[in-house]
Amino acid sequence: MPGQTGPRAAERTLEVLELVADAAGPVSAKALARSLGCALSTVYTLLTPLTERGYLVRADGGYVLGYRVPALHRSFQKQTGLDEGVVGLLTWLQRATRASANYVAFQGNGLVIADVRTVAAQGAERPRLGVGIDPRSHAYAHGKIALAAASPAARRRYLEELGLRRFTPYTIASVTRLDEELRRVRRLGFAQDVEEAQPGLACLAAPVLGAGGAVVGCVALSVRPDELRANRSSLIDAVRRAAQKAAQVDHR
Repeated sequence: MPGQTGPRAAERTLEVLELVADAAGPVSAKALARSLGCALSTVYTLLTPLTERGYLVRADGGYVLGYRVPALHRSFQKQTGLDEGVVGLLTWLQRATRASANYVAFQGNGLVIADVRTVAAQGAERPRLGVGIDPRSHAYAHGKIALAAASPAARRRYLEELGLRRFTPYTIASVTRLDEELRRVRRLGFAQDVEEAQPGLACLAAPVLGAGGAVVGCVALSVRPDELRANRSSLIDAVRRAAQKAAQVDHR
C-alpha cells in the first residue's frame, strides 16, 4: 500500500533499484508495478526517495540509474582496496608470467566475492568469476583461499547451502579431503587447482592480508595445466610476490 513503512518498504525500494539496474534501458513505473506485483501508486511512493537522492533519474520511457550510483561504486572500490595500484600490479603479474592475472576482493564472512579485476594475457583462458557467493569456491584456487580463511561457521554454511558439487572429475567432493586441502593452503600460504573447476584450466592464488592480518582478498593467475606443471615454482613465487605487493597497496 502507498503508506507502507519499515523493512518491507525498504526491501521494495531496493527491488526497484535492482530492477532498473538489471534493465537494458529505461523502465517505466507501470513495468515496475507489474514486476513487483503492486499498485502503481506504491511504485511512485518508492520512486520518490530514489529520484530525490539521485539514485534514479527520469528519462524518456522510464527510469534509469542516477548520478549517485557511480559515487557509491567509487566508495565501494576504495573500501575493498580496488584502485589503480591493483590494476598496475595485475599488469606486472600478467607480463611476468604470461598468464591471466586476477585480484579477488572478499567481504563479510570471507566467502563473498566483492569485486574482481582481471588482466588477461592474449589467448589465455581465465576463470569466469562473478560477484557474490560462488558455488564453485571449493574448486577454484581463489575460493580455497577464502574457505581456508573463513570461520568454521561460514564454511559450514557454505557446505549446507551450496554443497561440494563436482564440476569435473578432479573436483574435491569430500568434506574430509577438502579439510585436508584447506589445512595445506594455510600451511603453504597459497592454493592451486588443476582442472577442478574448468577442464583445461589451472589456477594459483595467494592471500592478500589487510592491516589487521585478516585475509581481505587474493591475487590469482590462470594458465593451462601443462604450463603450471612446467613452471610451477616460478609461478608460485610470482603470485606470492604479487600478493605481498597487493597488501601494500590495500590499506584496509
